[in-house]
Amino acid sequence: MEGSFEGRRRELVARLKSQGLLTEETEKAFLAVRREEFVPESLLDYAYYDGALELAEGSTISQPSMIAIMLKELRVQRGMRVLEVGSGSGYLLALLSDLGCEAVGIEINPRLAAESQRTLDREGCEARVIQGDASTAVVGGGFDRVVFSAAIAEVPSWAVRFLKPGGFVLAPIGGRNEQELVRATAEKTERTGRYCRFVPFILEQA
Repeated sequence: MEGSFEGRRRELVARLKSQGLLTEETEKAFLAVRREEFVPESLLDYAYYDGALELAEGSTISQPSMIAIMLKELRVQRGMRVLEVGSGSGYLLALLSDLGCEAVGIEINPRLAAESQRTLDREGCEARVIQGDASTAVVGGGFDRVVFSAAIAEVPSWAVRFLKPGGFVLAPIGGRNEQELVRATAEKTERTGRYCRFVPFILEQA
């Protein structure tokens, strides 16, 4: 089965590369990280389908092309500290880790947080997942990048406070049906022109 997944992984990477979405470094990361390990067993046949897949309780794993766009807009470099808010399955954390970043995720859903940490550990990734509410979680400051993997109306001030000088927040800003990725610091917000559709951001579990 791994051989089958490897072939599909290479086909997906070739498509993303043909669309101009991958750098040399992100191409290697997409080839190295086994996406099939981060999707539910019932959806394994769709592991390399370029679409979002449902996880638990309304959460999703973003489509590969959207993740490639996010990585491009994040402009990460080896050695950076990156915080993902709403880390879900842990797939983006694994890619960031493979790119040489210190990757930390915050996930409010206890089941997803536990499952994703187990997956990351099993795959040999050093990324860490913290379960909790991102607005109050203790994650340690000084991140070069903060990335939201859920839609929000505006970038919250607490997210900006996680940043090192020179860092920025990347987030999908907008309503339920459409958002745009923006980069934000305490001083300014920059539009990327990248439109997307993410599930809504949740601050606390019901």
